[in-house]
Amino acid sequence: MLRSKLIYLIATVMFFILLAYLGIRTLEHEVLLRHYQTQTLAEAETARVAAGIESVLQQKASRLHAISDFIDPDDASALQALTDQDSDINAVFTLRKNQLLYPDERQPLSNDERDWVRQLTPLVNDPSQLTSHIPHAEQETPQAGWFITNETQQPLLIYWRQKNNVIIGFRLSYVQLMMDIANSVQASAAENDPVVRVTENGRQLYQNNAAQWQSLTELDSRTLEYPLTTWQISVYGVKAPLYHVWLWGSAMIVLLLVGVALLGYSLWREYTRAARQARQQVDFVSQVSHELKTPLTNITLYAELLREGLDDEQTHEQRYLDVITQEGQRLSRLIQNILTFTRAPKTHLQTVDIPRLIAEIAHIFTPAFQAKGMAIAVTCPPGITLHTDRDAITQIVSNFLSNAEKYAVQGQRVDIIVQALPGNVEIAVRDYGPGIAEKEMKMIFRPFYRVKSSITEGVSGTGIGLTIASQLAQRLQGEIRVTAENPGVRFTLTLPQG
Repeated sequence: MLRSKLIYLIATVMFFILLAYLGIRTLEHEVLLRHYQTQTLAEAETARVAAGIESVLQQKASRLHAISDFIDPDDASALQALTDQDSDINAVFTLRKNQLLYPDERQPLSNDERDWVRQLTPLVNDPSQLTSHIPHAEQETPQAGWFITNETQQPLLIYWRQKNNVIIGFRLSYVQLMMDIANSVQASAAENDPVVRVTENGRQLYQNNAAQWQSLTELDSRTLEYPLTTWQISVYGVKAPLYHVWLWGSAMIVLLLVGVALLGYSLWREYTRAARQARQQVDFVSQVSHELKTPLTNITLYAELLREGLDDEQTHEQRYLDVITQEGQRLSRLIQNILTFTRAPKTHLQTVDIPRLIAEIAHIFTPAFQAKGMAIAVTCPPGITLHTDRDAITQIVSNFLSNAEKYAVQGQRVDIIVQALPGNVEIAVRDYGPGIAEKEMKMIFRPFYRVKSSITEGVSGTGIGLTIASQLAQRLQGEIRVTAENPGVRFTLTLPQG
């Protein structure tokens, strides 16, 4: 019992450790999943805003490219009108081989135009600056693109295109660009949604709501590609507090462990109770069986004394005394087997005439069966012998017949069928009673188990008869099978020949 307790304790502790480990790993997975979801949403928002800004810039590039197709680079009035009428364009220039064609410095210029010419001076001196940021092969020269410089107070953003050896450049309105981007991005402004900020060198250009982003956590950020390399998109939000996940998760794990502990304790109590009850039953049967040995010895002794006092002519009385003596001796051996049924019973091998043995068993049970209105039909071919234990077979078959007498009275008949098959002999007892439920056919061989039904109520029994019979069959290298019949049930003892 101590060893069983130790094994059960170790198994329970190992199961608890495994359960706690799996619970903690599940909580860690849940926390990481929530972190990942928050990070993924922030990255998706950053990518969406960046795509919106790049889309606005691409649309403006396509529009300016189309304008350059229809405008005459040498038409100063058309260029001036374009500047005055288009809100996207702050200024225009045309350049050919390091010579500024428009604005024409030889003509009177306004202050804004002179400032524009001054800003263009580095490009006039070195037009290659327009393509220096664009990867290209030496033999290929880009024909259009963006150019930006931050050397001026306000960034100088230019879309240029080379047309007939003339470079046409359009300076975009930075204010209009930011307004278009704000209208295009349209980030959510709900109170609990992430805060999206667009900055240029730390200077805020756009924010989707008035929340105090300083108190929030930066979830993701991205720097835009050329020409807006000084622009940065940042997404701020509140990281979901995950302490409640650990709190509730730990509470659930503890409750689960407590539940498992209570279940384990209940199972252990049930096991010990069943084991204690079985031990008490064994002790009780052992004591009763031990107490029966003395009166059985006296019965056998006085039967022998009575035999000595009989005349030779009293054959019936001698036969009755033989039955009393044989049954007394068999009952003594049965009691001995009951006392030791938890251990392997002893066997006494000898040559047994099976037809004669079955006839003797049927003869012994006939009076009891007749008293209950039942008949025994024996089917046994002659000449079947086995080298086996006579008492064991007698006890097994007697148990089958005793159960039939107790529980199959309404069938009014019991068949004993012996068959010699290749390699073995089968001894079957079939009754015509109510039978046994399919689910209980394997359980009836357990110690002290009795089928619970209206048939068994009021019928005495210890529930160890079939257990002993099964042990005896295994000792004889045979087996017992139970099969349902219609009506009744069949118990079959199979024994090897040879």
